[in-house]
Amino acid sequence: MIWKRFGLILGGFFVKTYILALVDCFSVMNEMKSFLIFPAPDSINLRYSTPTFSPPLGLLYIASSLRKAGVEVRFIDQIGEKVPDERLLKRVERYSPEVVGLSMMTWQATKAAKLAAMIKERLPETHIVFGGVHASLNVERMMRKYVQIDSTIEGEGELSMVELVRALEHGDSIQTVPGIYYRENGNVKRGAPRELIADLDSLPPPAMDLVKKEWYGQIEGLQWPAMMSMVSSRGCPCSCNFCCCSQFAGRKWRFRSPENVVDEIEDLLAAGFKTIFFADDCFTLNKKRILQIGGLIKKRRLEFSWLCEGRVDQIDYQTIRSMVTSGCKLIYLGLESANQRILDYYGKRITPQMGIQAVETSRKAGVDIILGTFIIGAPGETRREMQNTLDFTMKLNIDFPQINILGAMPGTELWDQLVSQQYIDPDVYWETGVLVPDIYPNSVKTAILERKITKVYEKFIRRKKYLLKQLLLTLKSPYRMGLFLRNVSQAGAVMDYVQGESSGEEYKHKSIASEK
Repeated sequence: MIWKRFGLILGGFFVKTYILALVDCFSVMNEMKSFLIFPAPDSINLRYSTPTFSPPLGLLYIASSLRKAGVEVRFIDQIGEKVPDERLLKRVERYSPEVVGLSMMTWQATKAAKLAAMIKERLPETHIVFGGVHASLNVERMMRKYVQIDSTIEGEGELSMVELVRALEHGDSIQTVPGIYYRENGNVKRGAPRELIADLDSLPPPAMDLVKKEWYGQIEGLQWPAMMSMVSSRGCPCSCNFCCCSQFAGRKWRFRSPENVVDEIEDLLAAGFKTIFFADDCFTLNKKRILQIGGLIKKRRLEFSWLCEGRVDQIDYQTIRSMVTSGCKLIYLGLESANQRILDYYGKRITPQMGIQAVETSRKAGVDIILGTFIIGAPGETRREMQNTLDFTMKLNIDFPQINILGAMPGTELWDQLVSQQYIDPDVYWETGVLVPDIYPNSVKTAILERKITKVYEKFIRRKKYLLKQLLLTLKSPYRMGLFLRNVSQAGAVMDYVQGESSGEEYKHKSIASEK
């Protein structure tokens, strides 16, 4: 009797287990499927390794949030992976997802729309959602022009994307999802706004398993070892008029805890990455936090190299020295102009002297490589003022300058100003942005500025004093020596970059400060 009862119990257990297994199997088979795409514009030549040096973190954050919610995710970085359009379309069609998400900057916008149209033609029932900086700042114009777009996520996408997919899965109206634009009876409608994510530690780390380290790592023509990027904070309290960060992410600076940041660093190192680029809009804002991150890196004995950007008014010896001793090898400094009038016009709230001091402090603190960013072509900027800035690059103790022609992009104060002054027709340029010298009266022509920039690059690297100094710095620095040896075979590609002949040439001299 006991054995019979035990047999019944055991049999019931196996039946129950079998039923649960069937339920699990059924749920997996019916799991919502999503496909995320970072498009490559047609005009970029994919001969070289990649015109970018880091993965699209926004999409990878969305991918990890979808996974956490139980949504199956496929992903293509068309630039990094070098996937031709037709192969991309076949992969999407074969997977047959319920949702396809495309994220883009302005320079990818028309290609994203083209891909979306082809996907919609092959998979008419698939919901296509756009996101990213360009989509957020041009959403109504974009959705009116491109009927293949079903919805658009405005701003940060992690929470909105998950809720959108869930609504579609359950057959609910997407009108109730905060942070999206949608279609209703042929009209574009905006849902309730979504608050910025306050607790960044609550987000799962980006799904780095979806990308490969060999896809990334090219900066200024040089290939860096096993590079990956991460963000330790979002937003920027500054008010540079050429930057759209304040409109896209707000002027409220939000940050991850030092422990959370260093946990992700450990994960990246375990995955084989050796170089990390902090892609924060304002990494050097909080000195106490930087010291805490550096302290944790040293406490956990993490060996890796890292790079970041910095404002020249946030540079002091103690902070930079702490960064160096915890692995910082390169810093980008936003020097922008040698002219106070132009710096004031940009709303930078810095002086040329601050830039000089920031470079010298960084050099004294032991930063291996110092890069400076500069912009020419401001409205009304004179030839003499532009030449002052070009000459300024030669006087500074930097390793290389990045010189951009000022670009006006939707979502920036500069764009709004030039639209109000009727120098920009937004209906003409909303999809591409525009170089300011191309539309502002009496400006030096863009072609002339491009030639000037190329000549400065060539002159910069051919100075005897500079070459001798670079040789001495390289002999003293194992890191620089390793980078040199790694790239010695790429000398031709580096010279192509300097001469404006490498991949993405038409974007190289455009101000990249307006979008990130």
